[in-house]
Amino acid sequence: MRKPRLFKLSLLIIFTLALQASSAQDYTRWGLPGGANMRIGKGEISGNIAYSPNGALLAVATSIGIWLYDANTGAEVNLLTEHMRRVYSVAFSHDSSMLAVGYHDPLRLWDAGSGKHVRTFEGHDSSVDCVAFSRVGFTIASGSRDSTIRLWDARTGASTHTLEGHSDDVVSVAFSPDGFTLASGSEDDTIRLWDVRTGEAIQTLGDSSRRGSYAVAFSPDGLILAGARFPNGFGVPSPRGRIELWDTRTWEHVQTLEGHNATVGCLAFSPDGNTLASGGGWYDETVRLWDTRTLTQTHTLIGHSLGIESVAFSSDGSTLASASYNDNTVRLWDARTGEHIQTLEGHADNPLFLRYSPGASTLVTRRNDNTIHLWDAHTGKHRRAIVGNIGWVNSVALSPDEFTLACGSEDGIIRLWDTRSGERFRTLAGHRGWIGTIAFSPDGAVLASGGGDMMVRLWDTRTGANLHTLQGNKGEIDSIAFSPDGFMIASGGAGGKVQAWDARTGKRLMIFGEHKPWINNIAFSSDGSTFAAGGGNTIVLWDARTGGHLTTFSVHRTPVHGVALSPDGLTVASYGPYWDRTVRLWDVSTGQHLQTLEGHTGGIHYLAFSPDRTTLASGSRDGTILLWDLRHRTTWGEIKRSEPVGGTRRSTELSPSAASLAPTQTALLPNFPNPFNPETWIPYQLKRPAHVTLAIYDLNGGKVRTLAVGHQPAGIYRSPGRAAYWDGRNEQGETVGNGVYFYSLRAGDYSTTRKMLVGK
Repeated sequence: MRKPRLFKLSLLIIFTLALQASSAQDYTRWGLPGGANMRIGKGEISGNIAYSPNGALLAVATSIGIWLYDANTGAEVNLLTEHMRRVYSVAFSHDSSMLAVGYHDPLRLWDAGSGKHVRTFEGHDSSVDCVAFSRVGFTIASGSRDSTIRLWDARTGASTHTLEGHSDDVVSVAFSPDGFTLASGSEDDTIRLWDVRTGEAIQTLGDSSRRGSYAVAFSPDGLILAGARFPNGFGVPSPRGRIELWDTRTWEHVQTLEGHNATVGCLAFSPDGNTLASGGGWYDETVRLWDTRTLTQTHTLIGHSLGIESVAFSSDGSTLASASYNDNTVRLWDARTGEHIQTLEGHADNPLFLRYSPGASTLVTRRNDNTIHLWDAHTGKHRRAIVGNIGWVNSVALSPDEFTLACGSEDGIIRLWDTRSGERFRTLAGHRGWIGTIAFSPDGAVLASGGGDMMVRLWDTRTGANLHTLQGNKGEIDSIAFSPDGFMIASGGAGGKVQAWDARTGKRLMIFGEHKPWINNIAFSSDGSTFAAGGGNTIVLWDARTGGHLTTFSVHRTPVHGVALSPDGLTVASYGPYWDRTVRLWDVSTGQHLQTLEGHTGGIHYLAFSPDRTTLASGSRDGTILLWDLRHRTTWGEIKRSEPVGGTRRSTELSPSAASLAPTQTALLPNFPNPFNPETWIPYQLKRPAHVTLAIYDLNGGKVRTLAVGHQPAGIYRSPGRAAYWDGRNEQGETVGNGVYFYSLRAGDYSTTRKMLVGK
């Protein structure tokens, strides 16, 4: 069976020594996590957009925080990332002074002017998917995946009412203009109306026997409620492309507006109420404008590529903003004529490739519409879009001269593109399955590819000829790497072994041992003497010349999905699956964990060291690349760590010799924090070296998660940098529910169990 994979990457980075002198715009350094000196990309659009009532700001919800733009010029104004989380919803107060923000954790309130965090609202048991500010007073409504709506006093943070009645996630909330009524749309396929003063239910609209969701909006005069229904899941029978209008005085259905080719995902009325804007959901890339007086469509706005997340009118009604989660752009339109005014770019998802060179730097990203985009990594400016790939793109590689981009797809075809013209100039066909990984040789003359057919193919990039077909891999191929001299190719995948081949003759040189259950990534040192292979829960280092096994690190508590080896061969960087958003650094000679780099809000996709080992680049599913400054870590024996203390972070010095003093007995210590949500650390101490395993069980004794820590020397593992870490997820990556759990330590012949509590 084909195993789940993140997009596998061929990654080559050549850094300039003058990285700090780059022409990066100021916003690339806003809100950086500790240890990072630059961010490339603004994160992917993950929620709605909102204009401030005073017409000054446009807020955009993204995977790394809230971006604030000047509503008149489109210039970046601020990035709110104090509590860096994926943002699902934003709403301004009626006086534009405050911004309510729904996250994958509690609702928070920000001062829109200063960008300072004001207050956190505790109460929901799950993420806040939608928020709304009343136009009267300071009441906030928040809808959550816990199926409830809560009303809050923005000035005190107090919860005034909890509205219960929906049987599924609440995805949309809207106040009537007078502030007395709240409408909520849910995935239970109903719209519910609530009395804001009492919290009592007034009316239910829709059909809860059918699966779907509703976006809702009140007209400015409060006389009309609009609802747009879209189905949950593919193949669900439901009306598509319809907007329903109800009379709020009688709650009778007034009209149905039809025109969208597929689903409708979002709605907004213009300030004068004469225009209704609707954005297409699945399979509909259009924004449509409707005249509410004649109930006819006036304009179809084309430019996005599927999946309109949100639409919003400026305070004077002259401009309509629309945001797409598929193409990750915010587009501004003339609301009267429907003409396109401006596109706010820089947001992206799934950055696939990064390469620096002395003369240029290029960032390659793939959007959900399968287009490939080239960006200037110093300025963040968009260079070119590559359109025309057929089949989902799994892997990309950029030639050393940056003139050729190779894209490997699910359809088994590799397409070569000229990055200067954006034209496709060659198609390489021969694989009988999906392409999982591709890589250029150091001189750019040869392209290697591998994937689902368990074969490695070598291609002449000048002629497109298939030079060699390398057979012998026992499983799907997920990683290919050339040695720095270009003479050796190493491939690995589901077979659990690394195969080494002569790149000139295609003959197999050697097989590098067992590495179960699979190989996810291979990285060579700069002199070609050593390579690291990551997969399962281990990293293995091999002597590339003799085939000798050097070191095995049983390092990750989750499967290793990628590795990078520093040019001097002294440090290994690694990352795990999508729910593990950290980068870990390891000492090659001792196997000791050196540091954990935290700051991404999505899973990591790739890593690469600069040739001088001063910078590490990490690319993430959150749509950004972070450049980590390693220059001040000259002695790895003393490492600056960022440790959570009372909800904040402080920098501490940790000496391995002091931290590993042997205690007089082995013991499992109380986890912290406890209760916790969503993460905790499990400390322990070892009297003597032992293989350590921590298992987590539910109240019924069912195993939830195994944390395979691996062989550890005697010592005290009490700090966040050394204790076992649990992110509150089971083996499938799903967040566990609230309640009592048990954690059990096994270290050699010692075993014991303690209790912990997942709570609010």
